[in-house]
Amino acid sequence: MTDFLLSAAQPLSLNTATRRWSAICATLLATLIGCGRPAAHFEGFTFSPDNTYLAAAYLRGGSSFIYKIPLDTGKAVRLTKSTDGYEGIPSFSSDGKRIIYSYSPQHGGHSRIVISNVDGSSSYPWRSESETDDLRPLFASDDKTIIFARSGYYGSYSPIAQPAQHEWNFYVSDLDGDNLRQLTSDNFYLVSRASVSPDGKTLLFVSSEQNGDVILGYSLDQPPKPKVMLRPGVGDTGGGTVLGDAMFMPDGNAILFDAATTGSHGYFDYDIYHMDLHSQKVEKLTAANGYSYGLQLSHDGKTAVFMRDIPHWYGSKTEIFLLDLATRRLTPFTVTGLN
Repeated sequence: MTDFLLSAAQPLSLNTATRRWSAICATLLATLIGCGRPAAHFEGFTFSPDNTYLAAAYLRGGSSFIYKIPLDTGKAVRLTKSTDGYEGIPSFSSDGKRIIYSYSPQHGGHSRIVISNVDGSSSYPWRSESETDDLRPLFASDDKTIIFARSGYYGSYSPIAQPAQHEWNFYVSDLDGDNLRQLTSDNFYLVSRASVSPDGKTLLFVSSEQNGDVILGYSLDQPPKPKVMLRPGVGDTGGGTVLGDAMFMPDGNAILFDAATTGSHGYFDYDIYHMDLHSQKVEKLTAANGYSYGLQLSHDGKTAVFMRDIPHWYGSKTEIFLLDLATRRLTPFTVTGLN
């Protein structure tokens, strides 16, 4: 990754910070379904280390719970034991024995990190004294430390944007929250889920910057190496690239990401791309996806999962797709058992 050192991140502007939401609204408003998500929906997915099932956070009725969804059956079962509150998208330890996720109480209180066995048992939350929200945790490659994001502000800086978590930074700590170390100090307006390189040396994520979204790589070494900034040349949204998620391929020499471009009907398509980190060659893997999001990659690098909102006159319907990266074949994935 250090071969691709570019300039440091630029300060945020409010026009850029709201571009991602504006692009989404333009697509959805154009199809007469508004800017809201369905009342019940998946927040996101994570492949199990053996690539046999998905762990997913499903939001319904004001609470979000984690489910296990086998890829061969699609039948969802609860993985955790909470009866209310908001469980975030989980991540797995590399040995497949534990999961880590964030949890927010139903009636207020900051989001905290929870670690449990992979079956949801023996869970224990951090007893953090922080007055911020701890979110999106993942195990480092050694399974001895964790990386997570903190949001310092919930709200909106713009009249066209819905309230959301802002002022993001990433941290690393021991499993119990001790030996906390701050990785970034940029107070990012928006960030994606993060990805760790296979060698455990680089943290990768998408951030909104002054001239469009960028893919950032931060060193996990001590002392840290200079950060990396990648600007894949695929965006044509009129004001800078709009990116969704970005993650390392298993060999660490390439990344997978999604980006918005103007579709044939004038709406934005969020398609999936592969980028070689040495040549910086970008390859488009999908076409005319519409508004898609939640991209994640299997541990063997063969399959990706993402969601796509399909417009209807009465609202929107979310569909889940599996993408075979070798053949570029899209397969709808049906989930049952949620009711």
